[in-house]
Amino acid sequence: MKALVTGANGLIGPYACQKLVHAGHDVITCGRSVPEDGALPGRHISGDLLDADFRKQLIESERPDGLIHLAWQTKHGHFWNAPDNPDWRVASIDLLDRFHDQGGKRAVLAGSCAEYDWQGIAPGQKLTEDAACKPHTLYGQEKLKLAQHCLELNAQGASIAWGRLFLLCGPQEAPARFVPAITRALLEGETAKMSSGKQIRDFMHVADAGAAFAKLIDHPFTGLINIATGEGHSLLEVAETLRTLIGRGTIAAGSMQDRPDDPPYLVADTSVLTQTVGYSCEFDLTSALQDCIDWWQRNET
Repeated sequence: MKALVTGANGLIGPYACQKLVHAGHDVITCGRSVPEDGALPGRHISGDLLDADFRKQLIESERPDGLIHLAWQTKHGHFWNAPDNPDWRVASIDLLDRFHDQGGKRAVLAGSCAEYDWQGIAPGQKLTEDAACKPHTLYGQEKLKLAQHCLELNAQGASIAWGRLFLLCGPQEAPARFVPAITRALLEGETAKMSSGKQIRDFMHVADAGAAFAKLIDHPFTGLINIATGEGHSLLEVAETLRTLIGRGTIAAGSMQDRPDDPPYLVADTSVLTQTVGYSCEFDLTSALQDCIDWWQRNET
């Protein structure tokens, strides 16, 4: 299969590409920036997917059989209500239309747990793919609209999987995200400030997320699927695990206020991913966090 991976320079793109290459696929990547030598396998095409002319040229010239669409607005602290979220939905629909018009057969797109109704989750209730959706952010709303469009295309004979990502951790994360922020403070022997830490979350290593998307492109499953570990850990447990692994610094739980709109429990039901698709993660929480620590030790300036 000739597989096009958009947003390949992001957190999970390189891992998805590596798995695709290992599976024998011809990989083409695209993104706004030019990757460093050796950062991505396959052939890279630089361009902006919000540019209609670039989308047209890309699909008509490459005519991919498969598509993993990861590109979207993802700037930390900005993407939730960024004004270009609707532009990404429109561009993604056009990309899919062109992909299918040129003979594309199989597509896997990145959705988000932000599509679900976070305020309606009961404590201990894992989110299944048919759980109520009521996004509280523009990002979640536009992702959900695109998910619904993909389901409509499937009803017309397309083959699309919509992978709803939960929380990620791993190399290249923005420094202000939870795991990097705690890790960097502890590596400096400082006090890591955080909320109460009572919130339960489902953290998946970016390599596992990328591998799951790559597996889906070779699987006949269509529709909605959670991409997560299915295991919940409190933020305080994550922070304390980091402290134990690093061996220095302190955790100041409660030194920052909990956000009033922050759901207390956000964990996926991964039955479809594990049982129907047959995917299992390589990383558990401890090994995922150790990999994060190792990366920051190598790359902190």
